[in-house]
Amino acid sequence: MIFDSDVLNVLEEAETLNQMIMNSEAYQQYKNAYIALAQNEEVQKLKHDVIKIKERYEEVNRFGRYHPDYQSVILETRRKKKAYDMHPEVAQVKLLETTLQSLLDEVIVIITESVSPSIKVEKGNPFFETHTCSSGCGCS
Repeated sequence: MIFDSDVLNVLEEAETLNQMIMNSEAYQQYKNAYIALAQNEEVQKLKHDVIKIKERYEEVNRFGRYHPDYQSVILETRRKKKAYDMHPEVAQVKLLETTLQSLLDEVIVIITESVSPSIKVEKGNPFFETHTCSSGCGCS
C-alpha cells in the first residue's frame, strides 16, 4: 500500500482519537479498577480456583455424564465461577468494561456513519439494536 498524505492524515487523526479515548473517564476508571483487581489477593485466589476447577471440568467433560465425578465437578465449577463473578471488585470491573465497550461502540458507529450509512457494523451490544436491515444480518 502506498502511503500518501491522506492516509497519513487519517492515521494521525486515529492516533488523536486513540489518545482521547485513553484519556477518557471511562477508560481511566476501567484501567484503575483492573489494576486494583490484579493486586487483590482474594480475587486472585478465586481466579486461581476457577482456573483449577475448569481444568478438572475439561478432564471430566471428555467422558460426559459417564464420568463418576461429572455432577460434582459441574456443580463445583458453577459455584467457584459464581463466587468469582459475584466478588464486588470483579463485578465493578465488568461494569466498567461494559461502559468502556459502549463508548467504543458509539465511536465505531459515528465513524462508520460518517464514511457511509450503508457500512454494516457488527451488532454485539444492545446499543446497536436500534436498526436491523431487511436481510436480517444483524448490522446497524
